[in-house]
Amino acid sequence: MEYPKATQKSKLAAKAKSFPPSPGIYKMRDKEGNIIYVGKAKDLKKRITSYFRKDYQHSTRTRKLLENCVDIEYTQTDSELEALLLENNFIKEYRPRYNILMKDDKSYAYIKIDLNEDFPRIRIVRESDRKKSEKDNSKVAPSGRSNAVGRPCSGTASGLGLTSPRLGLLVKYFGPKLATSKVYETLRTLKKLFPFRHCQLDIEWRGEGEGRTEEIINNAHPAPSTPHPNSVEVKNRVIDYPCLDYFIKRCPGPCIGAVSPVMYKKVVQQIIDFLNGKSGELEKSLKDEMMAAVSQKLFEKAARIRNKLFAIQSITEHQKVTDLERQDTDVINFVVEMGRVYFNVFMVREGKLVNQENFAFDALEMQHPEELESAEILESFLIQYYEKAADIPSEVFVPEELESVDSLEKWLTRERGKSVKILNPKKGEKNKLLALSLKNAESFAKQYRIKWLAQQRGETALAELAEVLNMKGKSLKRIEGFDISHLGGTDTVASMVVFENGVPKFEHYRSFKMRTVVGKPDDYASMEEVLMRRFKYLVGKAEDKGRTIRMPIKKDFEVIKKTIADEKLYGGYLNQKDFLAIKEGKNTIGFGRIFALDNKVFALSDLWVSPKSRGNMLGHMIIKKLVSKFKLKRVYMATEKELEEYYSIFGFTVLHEPPAVLVDCFKQGCEKCYKKNVVFMVYDALKHKTDVSFSSKPDLVMIDGGKGQLSTALMVLKRLKLEIPVISLAKRLEEIYVPGAKAPILLEEGDEALKLLQRIRDESHRFAITFQRELHRKGLIG
Repeated sequence: MEYPKATQKSKLAAKAKSFPPSPGIYKMRDKEGNIIYVGKAKDLKKRITSYFRKDYQHSTRTRKLLENCVDIEYTQTDSELEALLLENNFIKEYRPRYNILMKDDKSYAYIKIDLNEDFPRIRIVRESDRKKSEKDNSKVAPSGRSNAVGRPCSGTASGLGLTSPRLGLLVKYFGPKLATSKVYETLRTLKKLFPFRHCQLDIEWRGEGEGRTEEIINNAHPAPSTPHPNSVEVKNRVIDYPCLDYFIKRCPGPCIGAVSPVMYKKVVQQIIDFLNGKSGELEKSLKDEMMAAVSQKLFEKAARIRNKLFAIQSITEHQKVTDLERQDTDVINFVVEMGRVYFNVFMVREGKLVNQENFAFDALEMQHPEELESAEILESFLIQYYEKAADIPSEVFVPEELESVDSLEKWLTRERGKSVKILNPKKGEKNKLLALSLKNAESFAKQYRIKWLAQQRGETALAELAEVLNMKGKSLKRIEGFDISHLGGTDTVASMVVFENGVPKFEHYRSFKMRTVVGKPDDYASMEEVLMRRFKYLVGKAEDKGRTIRMPIKKDFEVIKKTIADEKLYGGYLNQKDFLAIKEGKNTIGFGRIFALDNKVFALSDLWVSPKSRGNMLGHMIIKKLVSKFKLKRVYMATEKELEEYYSIFGFTVLHEPPAVLVDCFKQGCEKCYKKNVVFMVYDALKHKTDVSFSSKPDLVMIDGGKGQLSTALMVLKRLKLEIPVISLAKRLEEIYVPGAKAPILLEEGDEALKLLQRIRDESHRFAITFQRELHRKGLIG
């Protein structure tokens, strides 16, 4: 219900008096009926009436909230703890504009160790993957079990990772982690100390005994001639094994039976101890192993264990001793800046500062986020963070007293399975830790501020560039830059860099090794090839232009057979089900087929497009549909040398040792053709999965070069029938060449639009040069 503004406050105040004096949550709605705020209260009546007290001075934020509120609803709960949890669920569901929310949880990463596997993998997963696992496991959870998957039951050891003991499930997570790159770096370091597997192979143990693991665990790599492959069963064979990690002593080789589950899990437990911050226990274990090796006069083995011990000590020696009582503690502090709340979390385990994480809260649509009450900020963070956290310590230090501290402690205790205290240290060493955490939160906010200012400059430059190019009002969110690099005509490569909202999007960068330009420099031909290879992914479907691609009916198949005979294509035995045809109205304008030469070799053949319809990439569409239809990993073909470039653009590569069945089949089908300059090619579908970057259409393409390079780009886009704005930037005078313009555009030095184009050009040049040098270096070595 909505009240007139003059009586709105008094009406709501009167309604609040009818609320029960019991725990619950309340929802405030605006005139459109949207929920704009969700809160909780130990006493609903007392809490809601406090909003309408005449002598109470509300903050700007609260006054704005009350101005927009036209109705208040409540839900009564049995306890304050239940109200706390219900409030959190409603905030996540409705995302009210006056509440605060942690950033999208899909950006957070976890280290996952599944101890249910015979040979547990150690890998990085996202929050969405973890939630999916929780949902799947909850379907088989025992009745009455209500705590989140991954929380240890009472009596279950947890540490920094969380464990899921449901029905014997043992899955450990470590996180959440904001910086995924740091997580990968951690695993790379661990792999040097503790050999483990991270592949996607499913490996089941079928043997008996302990295996030979101890040698490789201590980096005494056993001879590859003594594995026991019959002791394991390998499924999901997505890679060839054993892989390189086995030969460089980064994996003990469970895929070939070179290690037993018992010995392998000893390594995994050491990794878990390390991630849990239990370096003392790990060091003691390694010292015991070293001394045992010495007593057996295995001095080389002892030396390897010693080196591992020193490496671990060098990593942990910089960890500050913070708590002589050796308590497990999280130290949390925050700062509010520029519409966001920035948090720092110090993780102290066994008295040592073992890790820290930074997080950002969004103060959604608030004009005065700095007026958020500290208690509300902290409560929101504690609930949303520890819902995701892989570990809950025995103590949590916070910078403010919390009204709901009892409810929060009860909830955390229930989630952890052991007692948890939330403390606000006022002095001493513990308070100094809070001050240090605040300093780190301020540093984190400063980094974000720099990033935000760069984004603001990028937006200004984009607006100016759109005006310069007469594209005002059009989006220039995604700009792609291309450059060519070579060394005297050899190792010719190209680069594609991507800027989104004026800043680099590194994960969308792509590099190309030229397939058709070899031996001599040809920038125009190179640019043509790279643009064809990049923009072929944006070619529209045949169906978009009144065409259909499908298996031919009997009438169409007769036309196909006649065309094959007239055009003197490969022919041979023709099976209607092997073909796909493109029809435009009633006319068949193209077709192709894939047929089996044996159980493993499938060949592309009889690809034909009507002369009137050529130049529309229809041949590539047919190939794409055929590969998709038959779901093949590899497709082989034989073609004339002059068509090598055409098929290379689609992704076929020259095959120097083609399967014998392919050669024989081609000889029998066309002896005269075989005597010509024939090349055999292969298309590997596993190497051509959907590419997010290539699937994205740019709003502007920028070529490094002048008129000639721009003309090449326009020719490619015209051939592919794509309408994408394209310009080029010549380095000599920084001239901007635009299609159709009589003269290039010259901007003043320091112009934001020019600086943006220069950054794109310089970045594409850097990326191309780096890739070219890498190829050249490999050529010298190999």
